[in-house]
Amino acid sequence: MLNTKQFVNLIPYVLRSVPYIHQSHTCKAYCALEQLFALKPHLPDDVWTYCASIITDDEPKVKGVMIPELMGIERVVDHTSGRNFGPDWILGRGLMPLSYWAMHKKVEQQGFEAVVKEYIDKALAQPRFLGHEISILSAAWRFYQDVVVGDSDEERQVLFLQRFTEFVTVTFAHGDQGVIEHCALGKAPISEAELLPQALCNPGFFGHHILAFVWGNRMRPLLNQEQQEQLSLSQMSLFGAADVQEASKVCPLDVEWDDHDFDVHLTEFFRNGPKNIHQITLAEALLWCWSNAQEHRRLIAANLLCFTKATLP
Repeated sequence: MLNTKQFVNLIPYVLRSVPYIHQSHTCKAYCALEQLFALKPHLPDDVWTYCASIITDDEPKVKGVMIPELMGIERVVDHTSGRNFGPDWILGRGLMPLSYWAMHKKVEQQGFEAVVKEYIDKALAQPRFLGHEISILSAAWRFYQDVVVGDSDEERQVLFLQRFTEFVTVTFAHGDQGVIEHCALGKAPISEAELLPQALCNPGFFGHHILAFVWGNRMRPLLNQEQQEQLSLSQMSLFGAADVQEASKVCPLDVEWDDHDFDVHLTEFFRNGPKNIHQITLAEALLWCWSNAQEHRRLIAANLLCFTKATLP
């Protein structure tokens, strides 16, 4: 993804944003906003001001590192049994606030890339409602590469890991809440070219299926061949591609748009669409589709019009 560092002043807000529904979306929104600006810098100034305000205001903010004294703990031991409770035991049960310490230790021991790959395995094992386990995990990796790597500010490093901890505990530490039925692993996955129109025809709440496709695509360089097939199977389940009876929720427009038409309607989407942090991420995902899947531009245009009016098709 492109990042011209146009919105670096928003990074402190991103690192302090905590979820109020289920998972935080600000890391993903920040990366999407930088990409949008890099590709569409000519959009009106009020669009960028509005997007920045969503990141600064949408989610609750913490003042700084949560319970910093936890970072000084060397290990957690039950003094009665002598049992050593390591990071995986604590994270697997979502024990807060001790999971902050556990993630810090886990990354210290394994490195962040290895930890991300471990959670990728968990994400691919079972698709979940809206596909957050894919899109937010992929965005966390991108934010880490674009912002965290090379940042010598220790507080920012800790803040990022605390936000990542909140995501993985709420997503993976509570059993099967929110999971959906997975395609049989023996079923042949369909190609990316076939998956995208499925996502565009059945985009889900605020286009989350489109987000899962685009951000899943960005995750693919981290995956081996078996994992790539498993990702496709997960997306088939999420988009309804496994069920040939699934009716399309969005149909292509009858008219062709050019780039100018797309920009006009994209601006309208920000000015008059349902106010939500997903406006940023969906706009960028639709722009990715517009640029990389020109054969589906009528469907992409239909989605942009759809989500300017409502949060569901």
